[in-house]
Amino acid sequence: MAAGLVFVVLVVVAALIGGAPPKPTESALKIGSYFRDNQDALKVGSYLNGLAAVTFLWFLGSLWARLRRAETAASRLSVVALAGGLASLTFATIASGMLAFTAQYTDDLGAGGAKTFYLLAVVFLAFAAFALAVFTSAVSVMILRYPIVENVLGWIGEGVALLWLVAGVGVADNSTAIHTIGFIAFLIWAGWILILTVLLLTRDLAVATKK
Repeated sequence: MAAGLVFVVLVVVAALIGGAPPKPTESALKIGSYFRDNQDALKVGSYLNGLAAVTFLWFLGSLWARLRRAETAASRLSVVALAGGLASLTFATIASGMLAFTAQYTDDLGAGGAKTFYLLAVVFLAFAAFALAVFTSAVSVMILRYPIVENVLGWIGEGVALLWLVAGVGVADNSTAIHTIGFIAFLIWAGWILILTVLLLTRDLAVATKK
């Protein structure tokens, strides 16, 4: 479960290390300049995203096992949460791969190519938002139904899931507002994962102390 803590640190640092990303509506020249000016930082961020994917898989496996044990009947919600987590990781990894490719081969791609791959990555991240909404909502319903952690985290999670659904509009709209909502949803979600992990670890420690 501690992998969740490592994941949050890695994914947030990876997202911020390259500086503020360009808006999808900005010119090819400006987007190309962003990749050239921040090339080394973006390469480091790509590697950190790879490590984050590894830790998220470990976290997801531990969380699924916890949710499955909590369900008293059919394991529908835990399976939905697992599927949402895996789907979001798939979309996000594809997007990260496109960004990594663009960072490494910016000069070869030119400004136009850099913008094309950047916009493709933005669209894949928008699709990841739908999967993250499923993951977050399923986990939140579990929190509200079973005594996994404090109920308030479940209500917060449902709010985050709604934010992810709004961010998903990015598959059809490249406006700055939607782009900003997606980034805000990501930061709040990362904080939610952090709190969830800490609460679960605290409960594990309390159980171990009693034994």
